Parts: sequence; structure tokens; C-alpha cells
Amino acid sequence: MIDRIEVSMINESVHNFRKGEFGVEYIDINEKRGLIEIIYVAKETGRKIVLIPLQNVEKCEFTDKSVSSEKD
Repeated sequence: MIDRIEVSMINESVHNFRKGEFGVEYIDINEKRGLIEIIYVAKETGRKIVLIPLQNVEKCEFTDKSVSSEKD
């Protein structure tokens, strides 16, 4: 599960998203579809979803909160 992501675009703009901040509910990189998906909490007006095409991304840094359950 991605907790935080920083996306640098080829047009030199930078976007930061953090789960729980400004209503961000879900962050995912869907390589099959070629998109970064940012989903916000649903409101009365609907659910906001931001789709960033990977072809427009120059650099992407993220924090993955997945925890391995393996024990030695």
C-alpha cells in the first residue's frame, strides 16, 4: 500500500500526494494501464479520481507501507 508519492512530470511540475491528507484515500501505480491513480474520499458531489499517465512522468518516488509477514 502506497502511503506517500511524489511525481515529477516531464513539464517540470511536481505533485505530492499523501494518504489521509486533503482527503486522499487511495494511491496506486497501475503499470498494466500505464497510470498512477489517486482516489479521494467520496463527498456529496461525488468521488474525485486523479489519473496521471506514466508516459508523462519523469521521476516518481513513493513510500510503500506493505509489511512482510515472514518470520525467521
